[in-house]
Amino acid sequence: MPKLYCDANPRMIAYYLDGGGSGSQPLADGYTSMEAEYIAIIYGLNEYFLKWNKALDTRQYNGLSDSELTKVTDILAHTAQPLPDAVLVCCDNEVVIKQLSRQYHIANDRLRKLAQQVWDMTKNVEVTFQWIPRKDNLAGFMLK
Repeated sequence: MPKLYCDANPRMIAYYLDGGGSGSQPLADGYTSMEAEYIAIIYGLNEYFLKWNKALDTRQYNGLSDSELTKVTDILAHTAQPLPDAVLVCCDNEVVIKQLSRQYHIANDRLRKLAQQVWDMTKNVEVTFQWIPRKDNLAGFMLK
C-alpha cells in the first residue's frame, strides 16, 4: 500500500508520496495550522491520483496503434474503470487524523468543508488515515 506523508504550517504545505511524487507550496495568509494540514492532504491526494492515472494510461495504451487506441478508448467509455490502489495517509496531526477517520466531530465549518472535500475525493478509494510521530513524517522535512 503506498504511503502519503503530509505536513503543514500556516505558511506552507508539503506532501511526500512513497515511490515518487512530492511537493511543497507556500500558503496565502489567513489559514490556520489545522486548515493547512487538510490542504496538504488534499494536495497530496491529488498527486497520488495523478500518478495513478499516468500509470494506468501507460499500462493501457503502451504500444497501441492509433486505430487500436480508438477502439480501446471506445470500449473504456462503456466499461467500469479500475480504481486506484488503497493508500495510507500519514500525518503528525492527531486531531486531523481522528477527524478524517470520523472518530472526532468537526465543529469548525471551514474544517468540515475541507474534510468533506477529502471524503469526496476518496469516495471510491480505500484510504486509511494514520497518525505518525513528527520525527517520522517525511513531508515535515520539506517545511524547514
